[in-house]
Amino acid sequence: MSSSVADRLGEIRAWLPLDEAWLVGGSVRDLLLDRPVFDIDLVVDDDPALVAKNLARSTGGSPFPLSERHGAWRVVAPDHTIDVARCRGTLAQDLALRDFTINAIAIPLTGGEPIDPNGGSDDLAAGLLRAVSETIFDDDPLRLLRLPRIAHELGFEIEQGTARLAVDRASRAAEPSAERIFMELRRLIGGERPAEGLRLAEALGVLDVVLPEVTPLRGCLQSSHHQLDVWEHTLHVIEAVADIGDHPAHYLPAHGERLEAELSRAVGADLCARQALRFAALFHDIRKPQTRRETDGRVGFMGHDAQGAEAAASILGRWKASNDLIRFCRVLVREHLALGFSIPSRPLGLRVAHRYLRATAPWPASSVALSLADRLATRGPSSRLRHLRRHTETADEMLALISELERDRRPPLLRGDEIADQLNVRGPAIGRLVGLLAEEQAAGTVTNREEALAYVREQV
Repeated sequence: MSSSVADRLGEIRAWLPLDEAWLVGGSVRDLLLDRPVFDIDLVVDDDPALVAKNLARSTGGSPFPLSERHGAWRVVAPDHTIDVARCRGTLAQDLALRDFTINAIAIPLTGGEPIDPNGGSDDLAAGLLRAVSETIFDDDPLRLLRLPRIAHELGFEIEQGTARLAVDRASRAAEPSAERIFMELRRLIGGERPAEGLRLAEALGVLDVVLPEVTPLRGCLQSSHHQLDVWEHTLHVIEAVADIGDHPAHYLPAHGERLEAELSRAVGADLCARQALRFAALFHDIRKPQTRRETDGRVGFMGHDAQGAEAAASILGRWKASNDLIRFCRVLVREHLALGFSIPSRPLGLRVAHRYLRATAPWPASSVALSLADRLATRGPSSRLRHLRRHTETADEMLALISELERDRRPPLLRGDEIADQLNVRGPAIGRLVGLLAEEQAAGTVTNREEALAYVREQV
């Protein structure tokens, strides 16, 4: 054991003063790989509930039961989580029930050399992900998603026998709870190279089981502006939004701070817009196969944006994702063509910007980022660099106008109830008039209450 590993292990021991406990699982793996350890896995001979409650008091965390089946408990402490489970039989027997050899190493919390009956240390050194046994995917089918996710996160190869075993068991990948599947997918596309993570899951036959909607994307050919089918294009868009999210100032220098601020905002309790954007990219063309039409040699996908928005909401609902993420993806998928459609209207005015802001609120900059990523990933025989330049210029112009509208945001000159009273209108007509008036107010053509009344009377 290296001195740095020993030092970090000493810090964990000082924080978790337990006499009969072993550090196991991903925490040992990450410790030996010199990666940050935020999630600590412990195996104990004592009652896990009692150990967890004692740890919660000493660390200032909160304990709660994690698994009724195994009696495991979790402590959520500042900056860390601690999972506590009872040892299943002997320590060697417990390690033999784990998923991959690199996660089947134990270190006594009181000190000592790693306990490694399955050859995990050799596989760590070789950068190899190997199944502990042939029953690992039957014992917990979620491991079919964990396999590509861990391989992707660590940059490890999957051992050939383990890959064959996963392919053979891939049909079971949808058996775990929707919440667990979604958590693995979040991590799978959350790294630096999200498309590679998806390709790994695809190669193992797992992706199509948990997300069958991607199957028709393969081989779905597009217009001459594309050189890739819909699935390969989607993977390129995911890569593009990931890089835009990580380097917004590179792509839109004048609006880097504006983009950074919005992309850092929370979308629900567990994601920020930067992460949520990858799901919007995954779903942005999800309904192209169903809407594909070819007329006189021209390929079109009329309505794939609106249909895709509802498909994205349905898939995320199936995974029990948050309502905030569902709304985010619904808006961005529905409007992902809007920026490109506004290019012929340049120079853009405040009226166009107001429509865009109203359609994409509260995520206009995220919508611009998805549109730009879509354009970056569109390079076919009919595409020209000037198309990309114009799209980027339009994105820059739109964000500038949106910033102006946000700085100059004023209360409406007339509320809906006032319009109803003054003009004796009811129902959907009120909303239509409120929207039209807001657009004119944003454009500066209506500036006071009298002009507002005159305008809505004219519309009626």
